[in-house]
Amino acid sequence: MRKSPSEAYIDYIEGFYLFYDIDNKTDHWIFNDGFPSIILFPNKNNKVCITIDGKENIVESGWVDAGVMKKSYLRYFEELDYILIIRFKPEYFHKLFSLKPSFFKYRNIATLAEINFDVDFFSQVYATNSIDSKIDIIESYIKNLIPVNDKVGLLNSAVELINRTKGQISVSNVIKEIGVNYKWLERNFSMHMGLTPKEYIQLQRFISAYINLHTEPNDLLNVAITNGYYDYNHFLKEFKDFTGKTPMEYMSAKGVLS
Repeated sequence: MRKSPSEAYIDYIEGFYLFYDIDNKTDHWIFNDGFPSIILFPNKNNKVCITIDGKENIVESGWVDAGVMKKSYLRYFEELDYILIIRFKPEYFHKLFSLKPSFFKYRNIATLAEINFDVDFFSQVYATNSIDSKIDIIESYIKNLIPVNDKVGLLNSAVELINRTKGQISVSNVIKEIGVNYKWLERNFSMHMGLTPKEYIQLQRFISAYINLHTEPNDLLNVAITNGYYDYNHFLKEFKDFTGKTPMEYMSAKGVLS
């Protein structure tokens, strides 16, 4: 379920997302689509195990992620009623939390403490069980972080263009449409999102194919071609790169194949 931010925050927050009835009986493949996101659990004492390329990390209360996450899986220690995800516009996430632009360049996951999450604010969010109240508290907190006279820049336009085309666009066409040069585009993607424009395009294309795979699990070639891959082998290579498994292995484990 997606909840839109209030009008005053649409330049900074892309949306609030709620995932209900969290299953703790299986590992879940997790990814970030390039938008810096804060993930909050219902209670500050809830814990999960995040495994990235075989390395386990125990996370409490929630976490922050961005950039390209590969071979990353999540295991819940208990059944949670929901998780709340705050998805930020990339260009302004670092400004809001006074982080260096290179914060996510060499990492994908951070703790809430590492982004200067205010302790008092943290306590307010977890003091209420109402999701609407949590969102109101978060928006009030963001209001105090917004730089004076700040405006949305060209990076958000580039990101929205790539999202709209589901990654089926070249870097050169993005440059042409937005009206910037490659050095500017690469520098700003690297600074604010921790990945290159080409990597972000590949990520959006893969996410689109991954979603389609669940509706057409028995026609992998069509999923590949429809989403801009040269052939099935091209799609197979990227699928293994992101998940560590082939499409058949992944979908069989999920019990999707008929």
